[in-house]
Amino acid sequence: MNIKKIIAAVLAMAITLAAICIPVRENVSVEDEIYYEEEVVRTYTDGATQLSIIDGEFTINRRSREIEAPMAESGWTVLLYICGSDLESLYSSAAENIEEIAEAEYSEDVRVVIQMGGANEWHNNISNEAIQRFVKTEDGIECVEELDDANMGAPETLADFVSWGVENYPARKMGLILWDRGGGSVDGVCQDEKNDDSLTLAELDKALNSVYDVMTDRFEFIGFDACLMATLETANILVPYARYMYASEEIMSGSGWDYVDFLNFLANNTYTDGAELGKVLCGRMYDYYIGESFNDGMTFSVTALSMIDDLLTLFNETAQEIYDGGYLNEIAREIYKTDNFGGNNKSEGYTNMVDLLGLLNAASEYCYAAEDAIEALNNAVIEKTSGSVHKNAGGLSLYYPLSANSADELAEFAGICTSTYYLAFADLMAYGATGEDVYDYDNSWINEDIDNFRNINYSFSGKIEQEEEVNPLDEDSLIEVSEIYFDEDGTYTVQLYSTDCFSYGTCGLFTLTEDGEMYSLGEDDEVYTDLDGMMLQNCFDGSWPSIGGVPICIYVVSKNDEKVVYTCPIMLNDNITNLRFEYDFTEEKWNVLGAWNGIEPDSGMASREITEIKDGDVITPLYSYANASEDLFSFRKGEGFTVDGELTIEYKPLPAGEYNYAMNFYDVYGKQYCTDFVTFTCDENGEIYYDPGELENLQEDEENTDETDDESSEEKTDIDEADEE
Repeated sequence: MNIKKIIAAVLAMAITLAAICIPVRENVSVEDEIYYEEEVVRTYTDGATQLSIIDGEFTINRRSREIEAPMAESGWTVLLYICGSDLESLYSSAAENIEEIAEAEYSEDVRVVIQMGGANEWHNNISNEAIQRFVKTEDGIECVEELDDANMGAPETLADFVSWGVENYPARKMGLILWDRGGGSVDGVCQDEKNDDSLTLAELDKALNSVYDVMTDRFEFIGFDACLMATLETANILVPYARYMYASEEIMSGSGWDYVDFLNFLANNTYTDGAELGKVLCGRMYDYYIGESFNDGMTFSVTALSMIDDLLTLFNETAQEIYDGGYLNEIAREIYKTDNFGGNNKSEGYTNMVDLLGLLNAASEYCYAAEDAIEALNNAVIEKTSGSVHKNAGGLSLYYPLSANSADELAEFAGICTSTYYLAFADLMAYGATGEDVYDYDNSWINEDIDNFRNINYSFSGKIEQEEEVNPLDEDSLIEVSEIYFDEDGTYTVQLYSTDCFSYGTCGLFTLTEDGEMYSLGEDDEVYTDLDGMMLQNCFDGSWPSIGGVPICIYVVSKNDEKVVYTCPIMLNDNITNLRFEYDFTEEKWNVLGAWNGIEPDSGMASREITEIKDGDVITPLYSYANASEDLFSFRKGEGFTVDGELTIEYKPLPAGEYNYAMNFYDVYGKQYCTDFVTFTCDENGEIYYDPGELENLQEDEENTDETDDESSEEKTDIDEADEE
């Protein structure tokens, strides 16, 4: 019998019994809780969910109805909240989806009710100076109401539309779709470009809670035609409001859902439920994207929200084991190997969304509850699909500070976290990334009793700064190097003292301009790592990925046993963007995927437009300066060229010149370190030559550092002995 499952079952039973002792009641202020023996009477103001730690026990409190009754006797109503943003003003994406809805089969039993706003410019005769509401009719799309312009990123605007929609177009089954950009758990969805505002998850909760009494039933589904919204934190918010969630862990193409197929299925199956409808939508999503540049990177899932509470309970137990178990470094190292979504690299920006299944797998060797949490996740995600890039994705992601953008980001996450133990773990990881010693850092106060996680008084204790991309390996580094040398085969080799805080390594390449500025060609992940032997090797031979014969600045986006996806900054015609390409191990070939703008730095929203590269486009590689004195984030333009025919990626010898090479190390907190540069020369024939004297000097520096450390250690020992005497 599995001892892990026995312990987990006992803990789960204890938590369940604790929750039973605290029934949900309404119409009492949270600030004025009334205690009846062991009962807490609750009311819900800003949201319908309150997660608590009471007497050390995790409890889930949600607003609920004594009886759920359909809003009408028959039919479906789908409410579609379209915040146009620059997806519409620049690309006409919303207008194209409206045309699809108009083309879909009409049924009197299926009503599609749409609100549009939030774009500087609309196409297809839609006003950009007002909020307009439309209904699908037998003849197409009819405008039924026009209101004063409003902020589509405000909870009041969403609440007003939902209230109006359910009152005027009730049905036996109701669905709600939010359409626009998405930014994941922290940044939310629906970025109104006119007001520079989006709906956070807390605001989504507030909006839906404010219309709770207008409805007699939950939505059959709430879906996101937006990027990155299939998250654990989103699902937790939606439990009181819907039976199913439809969403994607990864970026969604601007073409969005297949509304023709979706509505045609509904028109011919008006008695379907949210599970069947979601499975049909999910099952056809991959086929819909075939032919698009990023189809192998797509994901989509259907989550049964009734199963989320079981998942949250077991996830909290897993998070407690992670925090208390003493294996933070080991688990963090494995998390960096899991699927993540929305870029998360230096060129495209960071969303800090990682796959929940991957995180639980990373913890499973060290945490008893993780296996049961994985089972609960698989029970909750009733359907999922993905391309080969994310073939192991579990259907739900969650926030993890791969590279925290700001203290405000962490504070926003604290207000929507589903486990204070997980918040404390994320806080530790972010604190470690600042270079501070986490072993002298006590954040256990985060796990003290609290009636509502939403009200946690959290602020990040560290200082997150934009800094130079590389940090030197010195006495303050968490990664210590014992030796750097070329082995007998001429392979650049680094020997470590310890791998306790080591996560992974890359090869960094730099070149020098005639005026002495050094700029980066990025990082290649072709580094052999032997953790048992504490050794890293790179068989760099002077070749580097090139486009049109021009070397490019590369970063790895994702990697599995089938494909590795890269990105590089470029100018496409006159616009700065990122070129994505992949190497397919199964076919042994490179594929150019297209250009993607990445993550908008101010809003955190992911771009949905994937631009195909075509003949006549001008591509100019960009390189980030490594030692620019004024602007660390400026780019140097490379040699541009015009696309003529198929754009090919290939490893080619570097152009003749002088280069700097280094090994990059990342610790388990995400902080990057760099060995001292080794200079080599590349000749006209592509042959490379190292200066052996430079490497000898480097080794002497390492030995001198070791001697100094030994002397310091001896001095400290003498002082300690004197203190004891």
